[in-house]
Amino acid sequence: MRAEQRESIRAILVDNEGLVRDSFVTALEKEEGIDLLAVTDSPARAVSLAEELAPDIILTEVFLGQQDALEVISSRQSLRAKIIVFTGQETEENLSRALKLGVRGYLLKSTTLNELTTAIQSVARGHAYFCPPMARLLLDRFSILPPANGSHREAFPELSEREIEVLKDIALGMSNHEIAQDLSLTISTVKSHVSNVLTKLGLRDRLQAGLLAYRKGLMRS
Repeated sequence: MRAEQRESIRAILVDNEGLVRDSFVTALEKEEGIDLLAVTDSPARAVSLAEELAPDIILTEVFLGQQDALEVISSRQSLRAKIIVFTGQETEENLSRALKLGVRGYLLKSTTLNELTTAIQSVARGHAYFCPPMARLLLDRFSILPPANGSHREAFPELSEREIEVLKDIALGMSNHEIAQDLSLTISTVKSHVSNVLTKLGLRDRLQAGLLAYRKGLMRS
């Protein structure tokens, strides 16, 4: 593995399929800014490595033989790493399940090097990344008509007008810094608004907030 770089994104790869695993390893070891800490074909070993090495990203196949890798890794609440999954199965069932388990990125095994690194960089920055086929499934799954009267205040009565603006920027995948620039706010104010949005809507994270914004038609205006 390459020596750790101070500003690099620290990652662990979990896969047991030789050609895919080897191609991912070769690509990531050549990529500046990404430090591939370890590679394993065992979900349990991945958890141990993550607890020891504290990676930013765990890149894992959904299923490893008879093992449910995603279930094993995501169930360990003490892990702070964000999860990106990759699979050969382009199904809504897998996508829905991954979302429920807190996955931040979803790729197909046919992904390109550029998409792989883009996903890792995006998720490490706090965004979410879904490859185009899965993004289409996602939008189809959560796409519904906006409120009949077109009122976002009625769609989100818990939120202030400013919080609705913040929610819209969250749904666009903006970081706190980008939201601050867009709305001419301080970072601390943005953090407070984001926290209020999640708390008032009873949501776990920004990904759920973005999905709800699309689901209630906020992004159709």
